[in-house]
Amino acid sequence: MKKHVVGCVLLVVTWLPSMSVAAPEQSPHLVNPFWYVNHPCVYHAASRYRLTPRILEAIVHVESKGNPYAVSVNEKGEGHPQGPLTYTEATAVVRKLWKEGKNFDVGLTEINSIHMKTYRLDPVLLLDPCTNLYWGAFILRQKVNQFGEGWVAVGRYNGSRNVVGYSWKIFEALKVIDQVAHGKR
Repeated sequence: MKKHVVGCVLLVVTWLPSMSVAAPEQSPHLVNPFWYVNHPCVYHAASRYRLTPRILEAIVHVESKGNPYAVSVNEKGEGHPQGPLTYTEATAVVRKLWKEGKNFDVGLTEINSIHMKTYRLDPVLLLDPCTNLYWGAFILRQKVNQFGEGWVAVGRYNGSRNVVGYSWKIFEALKVIDQVAHGKR
């Protein structure tokens, strides 16, 4: 048992990006909605889990529109955004939702509370953009391992029953991200 716990601790310690710094109070998406496109953390997370960086960027676009402090409460199959929030406000909301045992999503890639429970994650840590991107990439890699390289894995990322609909959203977001990345938007 102790051996397993030590292994998990080492995974987390070696897994966290070294680029994270103190969080700004206001979200960077308020200044530049596509600030995350071509960001080093996207490339590090994608590389770590053998994914395409553009897919991660498209997931960010669909899930949070680039807001690292996004928090959404899930009720009856629908997400209800709790913001816009500052970092301090998001921290308070996330702590409250966690304490109440609510089903909610956090951050750039909207990591769900089910994953927080499964991997024993402090939801406040997921407000850090780089940490969130790494966990989003990890979750997507799990889906790729389970469903293969393709749109089904992407469609299963957010746990939606509408796999085709979610995949289509990501496909459309890829077009937007490609334009942004090439300075056409």
